[in-house]
Order: sequence, then structure tokens, then C-alpha cells
Amino acid sequence: SMVKPIVTLVATGSITVASHAGRTLLMGEVGGNAAATFTLPAATGSGAEYRFIVSVINTSNYKIQVTGDDTIDGSVTLHQDSANTVVSFNTASDSDTITLNGTTTGGVSIGDEITLLDMATDQYMVKGVLTASGTEATPFTAEVS
Repeated sequence: SMVKPIVTLVATGSITVASHAGRTLLMGEVGGNAAATFTLPAATGSGAEYRFIVSVINTSNYKIQVTGDDTIDGSVTLHQDSANTVVSFNTASDSDTITLNGTTTGGVSIGDEITLLDMATDQYMVKGVLTASGTEATPFTAEVS
């Protein structure tokens, strides 16, 4: 079938190739008021793709993190929800965490999307389109290593 299965992520947990790769991963923390961190498996160059979509707005942070010394490379585009502004943010060389805070770093709208690709040993590639409120800020930080 060409239909990708949907997995709803409601709490902090580990993302695995077997359960999550190639599926649509809905970030749907019940109530939208508890932090939820999703930890990716070690990057090996497998080509596994993880597509995260906001299905419940969460103002206490959705975080997507790598493990070990893996990094994330690429960029996302943020649209400001109450103005006609669009900003693109690139990762830094040490980026390993993506935070959608439900305001300035994205995750303001249902349907906001982040896709990560396991492209090489220790390296994920990211692309995404997000909605922000207030003054847009980068969702990328170095928190793991």
C-alpha cells in the first residue's frame, strides 16, 4: 500500500526504525501542556525518514533530539502567524535538538511539519515548514552533546 501508517506520539519516548521510520508521526501530547521529547536512533546512513507533524499545539515544548554525538544539518522555514513575514533558519555545526515551543520557534499551528533523514553516520538532515508567533527564533540548539 502507498498509504503511510500514522503513529501518534503523546509523551516523551524513543523513536525507533522499526516503529517509526517511514510513518507519519503526529506530535499529539494530550492537552498540549506537558513537555514531550522524542529521541531519534543513532544516525547510521540508513536512509530512514522521520516525518513529525504537530497535531496538538503544545506550549510546553515538543523536542526532537539526536543521540550521542549525532548532529542535525539543514534548515526550516517559519511563517509568522499574524504578519506577512517568512524567515529561514539554518542549523549550526553543533545542532542536535529541535524545539517547537508553540510560539517563537514554531509549533503554533496544527500541520507544522519537520522531516529528518538519516543520511550518514552521525548525521541527520532536516527540512521543515513551521508557524511561529511573536518574533521568530531558531528552533535549533546543542543540548545533547
